[in-house]
Amino acid sequence: MEKKFAGFIAVIVLACTTGSLNAQTEKKSTTPTVAGIWTMSVESPHGAMTMGLTLKQDEKKVTGTFSSPHGESPVEGEFADGTLTLATTLADDHSHQVTFSAKLKENGTLAGYVSSQMGDMPWTAKRVKE
Repeated sequence: MEKKFAGFIAVIVLACTTGSLNAQTEKKSTTPTVAGIWTMSVESPHGAMTMGLTLKQDEKKVTGTFSSPHGESPVEGEFADGTLTLATTLADDHSHQVTFSAKLKENGTLAGYVSSQMGDMPWTAKRVKE
């Protein structure tokens, strides 16, 4: 009888542990991320411009590449509490700093402002389906 009871307890403990691990895995998979390839639309003084972002994320740290008519530039920043912040230096005729800030929306898009020597411009981005 004791062996059956001990076996029963072992099964319950195993079931609880497996359930707990599954809950942790599910929680991790629902954590928002900005990793991926994005198509951006920037509202500049010259009209809407299409650009791109390719991002990698390691916890809060974000790195990647910003693609514009000026070429590609590395970006780095962070994604925390639903807000993405990035910075890069564009090296065209005159190097200048560009910063991006955006919120990850419930629909999975990004929306915010890009700041440069041209001022602050609104931008949005959609993730490219892989």
